[in-house]
Amino acid sequence: MKYILIILTVTIFSFSSNPFKSLNNTSTIDEKDSKKFQFIYKSALNGDVNAQFDLAMMYGTGTYTEKNSKKAFNWLHKSAFNGHIQAQYLVGISFKQGTDIIISHTGLARYWFRKASKAGHKKAKIQLARLER
Repeated sequence: MKYILIILTVTIFSFSSNPFKSLNNTSTIDEKDSKKFQFIYKSALNGDVNAQFDLAMMYGTGTYTEKNSKKAFNWLHKSAFNGHIQAQYLVGISFKQGTDIIISHTGLARYWFRKASKAGHKKAKIQLARLER
């Protein structure tokens, strides 16, 4: 009887879906995606402001790499500091709301909204007006 149960268990397991099947496939980040990430990463390190912003978005969303909030904010801040208008607005939002890695800070939010506003970012102007009421 013991042997019949073992054989039955093995048979059922072999006909069920293989839990290791996904390990045989390529990972969620394929080689082509990895090359995109590496290209953007190198460009960001070389000072490309748009690549810095794109890298922040990749880390923030987990696209082409693992999600990492700290790296996302660091790259977002770097691109904002280097003049990327959308990054300036998003850094302002981050400081206004606070995140899992930074505390809410109205003064810094105002600073970044003001920089983005001067560059013509409409939503930053609205956020700045709300903060200054």
